[in-house]
Amino acid sequence: MNLAELAAVARARWIAGDRRKGGEQVRGVALDSRRVRPGEVFVCIRGTRTDGHRYIREAFQRGALAAVVERPFRGDASVSGPLLMVADSRCALARISAAYFGYPAERLCVIGITGTKGKTTTAWMLKALLEAAGLKTGILGTLGAEAGEGLENLANTTPDAFTIHRYFAKMIDTGCRCAVMEVSSQGIREKRILGIPFAAGVFTCFGRDHIGPGEHRNMQEYLECKARLFAQCRLCVGNVDDACFGRIFRYARGPVYGYSCKRGGNRILRAERIAFPEGEDCTVFTAGPKTFRLGMPGLFNVYNALAAVQTAVCLGVPVKEEALETVRVRGRMERVSTGKNIACYIDYAHNALSLEKALETLRKYTKGRLIVVFGCGGNRSGSRRAQMGEVAGRLADITILTSDNPRLESPEAILGDIGAGIRKTGGIWYAVPDRREAVKKALGLARPGDTVLVAGKGHETYQDVGGVRLPMDDRELIRDAWKERKD
Repeated sequence: MNLAELAAVARARWIAGDRRKGGEQVRGVALDSRRVRPGEVFVCIRGTRTDGHRYIREAFQRGALAAVVERPFRGDASVSGPLLMVADSRCALARISAAYFGYPAERLCVIGITGTKGKTTTAWMLKALLEAAGLKTGILGTLGAEAGEGLENLANTTPDAFTIHRYFAKMIDTGCRCAVMEVSSQGIREKRILGIPFAAGVFTCFGRDHIGPGEHRNMQEYLECKARLFAQCRLCVGNVDDACFGRIFRYARGPVYGYSCKRGGNRILRAERIAFPEGEDCTVFTAGPKTFRLGMPGLFNVYNALAAVQTAVCLGVPVKEEALETVRVRGRMERVSTGKNIACYIDYAHNALSLEKALETLRKYTKGRLIVVFGCGGNRSGSRRAQMGEVAGRLADITILTSDNPRLESPEAILGDIGAGIRKTGGIWYAVPDRREAVKKALGLARPGDTVLVAGKGHETYQDVGGVRLPMDDRELIRDAWKERKD
């Protein structure tokens, strides 16, 4: 693709610079001026924290071929490269990205999954079902991107449009026929998925989250963002038992199918005979003529499995029950081996809804006491903190409050917000700001028959303190704490 072709795809107006550069080949697209390489086009995005238009000069100094802008550049005359004016840089980026890689999404069966929780587990379950049917499948989501050559980290659950299409292209190159991607509300709002023709869209559930500065103004806007996904889907699959099932598909253009643990009906796949075998980290249920045994505990994982199975069925993919038995998702109800008949789990639960489900699930498998260790992220809405405190105080026997990713906030201040909620319950709790010490405290208190849940960070292997990511893995914290037990 040359620069003139990029300008046409972006629907851009050439407002500055030598038009003879239109014949030069574009070597890539950059959104961060610090990462611009010679020959790349710098797309100026206005974000919540900064504005790419402020860094046009730096981008050209690093060798940018041109810049895509939403307004004229008012810098000095040292910036002489082409400026391409567009009405919306995010829309332009999505169009450019698809065209640059040869519209790879059109050559894949792309399935998008959205919801407040359950996206990651559902995505990996669906990938397992598709691959068991002989369909090599790539994945994009919270745990990273896998395009047939191992898992690679991503900065966001739903990355920028250029990254999405780059991975789609890589999936095709490695022989993938399908792509499963988690679609966050921010990804939809910021038009990262604009123009992608989804073969299917999946809705898991809806609950309070992502409300606050830099996120969504209110629950209505949050739901509205998620609903927009289904305007791009050939068919839709959703959780009938969720109160928002009717509203989430307001823009759906294709048929809507459901799944449920409570009722059946036309186009609804229902789970029946749900069982939680005592002493085993698994769940068994039947759906239609098939019986599934999940290698993960909890009713919510039955819902995740139903979403995956119904989607596969609707796409005409033959479902093999055994495909789900071996699915394990990093940081999602992940069992960490200890001993002395004490069960330890790690889960990504980082809001009140997901923490509630995690604790309710583990209570079913716990003979003794249920101990939970968690914190809340800094520089995020403070309202979720007290809610999480109330949930923990109500459902756990012992709660240990600690740091999550404090970012630029004081860990002690965050714990104070959570504590305000837990005090309402009368539950037993401790505040231990150092996460390593908090895990030691939990393992020190645990007795045979008890269950310890370390929640909030899940798959993450770092802790963001003061804007710096320091190495930290809850698995290692649990193992180290276990070694230090005196018994």
